[in-house]
Amino acid sequence: MGAIGKAAFIGDLGDRPIAVEHHPFCPGFIVGLTVSDEPGCPTALHRDQLTDIIAGLDEERLIDYVTCGSGGYFDYGSLMPTFLYPERLGVELSARLKQAVSHALVTAESHIRTPENAEITLGEGAADLVSIVRGQIADPHLANKARLGTPEDIRGCLSCNQMCWGRRSRDYWISCLINPSVGREAEWGGDRFEPVENPQLVLVVGGGPAGLEAARVAAERGHRVILSEASDRLGGAFRLAGEQPRRAQILDLISWYETRFEKLGVEVRFNSYIEGSDVTDIGADVVILATGSLPQETGFQKAMPDRPSLAGIERGNVFSAESVMARQARLGKRVVVTDETGGWKGCGTAWKLAEQGHEVIVVTPDALIGKELQRTSADVPLRRTLSMLGVQFRTESSIESWQGNAAILVSHLTGKHETIDADSLVLSTTNIAANWLALELAELGIPFVEIGDGVAPRHAPYAFYEGRRAGMAIGAEGTRKDETAKVCAA
Repeated sequence: MGAIGKAAFIGDLGDRPIAVEHHPFCPGFIVGLTVSDEPGCPTALHRDQLTDIIAGLDEERLIDYVTCGSGGYFDYGSLMPTFLYPERLGVELSARLKQAVSHALVTAESHIRTPENAEITLGEGAADLVSIVRGQIADPHLANKARLGTPEDIRGCLSCNQMCWGRRSRDYWISCLINPSVGREAEWGGDRFEPVENPQLVLVVGGGPAGLEAARVAAERGHRVILSEASDRLGGAFRLAGEQPRRAQILDLISWYETRFEKLGVEVRFNSYIEGSDVTDIGADVVILATGSLPQETGFQKAMPDRPSLAGIERGNVFSAESVMARQARLGKRVVVTDETGGWKGCGTAWKLAEQGHEVIVVTPDALIGKELQRTSADVPLRRTLSMLGVQFRTESSIESWQGNAAILVSHLTGKHETIDADSLVLSTTNIAANWLALELAELGIPFVEIGDGVAPRHAPYAFYEGRRAGMAIGAEGTRKDETAKVCAA
């Protein structure tokens, strides 16, 4: 092992009393070792050192397998990499170790994600095994679908970390943004749906995350489903998120829903703006409203609750983050993005604009950019990316007024003002519920279930959760109402 002795890292059996005690009783016990690739970290073991260590352990047959991942204490973001990172992060190291061992099996992990990536890794001879964890959380039937040759049926992981690592980091059991049955297997029976005895006609209004999931689950259970979407595409605001840099996996998910709808016979009606009279004419047994939310047009900022609107918003050149991502905004060269959400809505939009060549300044009342992304380990690599693109940050500040060609900032720490010349102002603030149809149906006495942002604007996981729960509740006697879904009956 050269200058680096095996004992310095692992220890001889003589220095391991537990191993000595148990070794005679379990000579066939499988022993594995996990190593992590951190090529950009000067304090971590280099690949040459790791290869030397593993080769020595393999030579003395002290290990049966080695697992190759990525990240560590000083590169925390790549331990469970989000979409900010390339896929197959552990493969370079696994390929090197595969050449260095004669007995031990080598497993590659870290953002393998898909069966296609797994096949490439194995086909290259870079590993004997691959580990796909989050991919099988998102779709527990991934391996079987790959084996059956139907990869189009696999619901691909978004690499968002929101409800797996993000939820666990808040000391809850894990779940999944796109598979809310995770962690609720005892209650919901996992990612399987029992067919109903008496199928019903279900009308779902709105093709965003909540509506997509409600329509799919209802159809999986055998109901006849009509999905009405006001625009010419499915996905709602979630599709706009998929237009942000590195987030095309969201668009893949929407395509997955479209494929499922074709196989399940869901009738999708585009450019269909539903009113109360239309609901009556359709005559559905169950009406589910997933009408989503819209940007508020006043410029109201939660950090300045005493001001109902942004002073100077009438001067123009002010756009919502949604309109920017929908390519409906004509922006100048220098853009201020005010972000009160602390997540991808504002940060992803700023990233997109910076990549397009705009000079971008992000303003947030929070102490750091991307505050809500900390629990997904995406905030540091995000800020690094934005900084490399020349994006400027103004933290713990809000927009006090807009001059049409400049933003007047106020610091929440000192009360001091700063003027930033800008051609355009982009607002990433809290939306308002698009609940007009719900109010109309309630007045007409037509029963309905309301889910998603139409109840209250929130993050995507709540929309998928409420959509699945609504789809499962149809015709299921004794199912208690969703605490966050509003059920209105005549």
